[in-house]
Amino acid sequence: MKSYNEIDLYAPICDFFTKQNYNVKSEVKGCDVVAQKGNDIVIVEMKKAFQLKLVYQAIDRQTICKNVFVAIARPVKPQNTKQFQNMLKLLKRLGIGLLTVAIDSPIKTVDVILQPNNNTAFKNNKKTKKLLLEMQQRTGDYNIGGMTRKKIITAYKEKALELCCVLQQKEEISYAFLRKNNVTESHIKMLGTNVYQWYERVSRGVYRLSEEGKKALEQKEYKEVVAYYQKKWKSVQ
Repeated sequence: MKSYNEIDLYAPICDFFTKQNYNVKSEVKGCDVVAQKGNDIVIVEMKKAFQLKLVYQAIDRQTICKNVFVAIARPVKPQNTKQFQNMLKLLKRLGIGLLTVAIDSPIKTVDVILQPNNNTAFKNNKKTKKLLLEMQQRTGDYNIGGMTRKKIITAYKEKALELCCVLQQKEEISYAFLRKNNVTESHIKMLGTNVYQWYERVSRGVYRLSEEGKKALEQKEYKEVVAYYQKKWKSVQ
């Protein structure tokens, strides 16, 4: 079978839930995939093959929502093998669902082998609220579920890049300008905290783009986000 990576599972899974009218985003608060439709939240953790680490991750996600799946590539061996059946018994006992992806097929279908059930670990707690807030504040799905060694674009980083785009077009911006254009106070304060060192203070309440900020705008990983915010601020006076 052709070699593949964990991230190759993401597109079929994303498509599977999108077709069911879910809002799907990847790498949200440590979760590989989060799908939301109204009050219904689904979390999917992915691995190329079944392993205990995947189970541990799924158990942890059960504290966030009721519907947690693990997803693996469709096994080459028949699903009636003892090993596969033992895996199903374990997942069923834990209330974890199972998805398989036909990664070795031209049409990469996703099959629901096991539905989540009897999840007693879930609590409507701060983790859930933080997850939903992160989902709401992201303008798009700029990550790939299961990716490693790449910069994850969080809602916070999106906002930081938005300020870079404004500075790129205006050269200098003031707190007053941002307030005039309905930018929230928490967003404005990011200029002062300057976590990524993307801004430089010119005078009180006035900032410009730093050299690091200019480099950030050129990074391939941020291309889609930058394009989105450049368009948003293009016509703002």
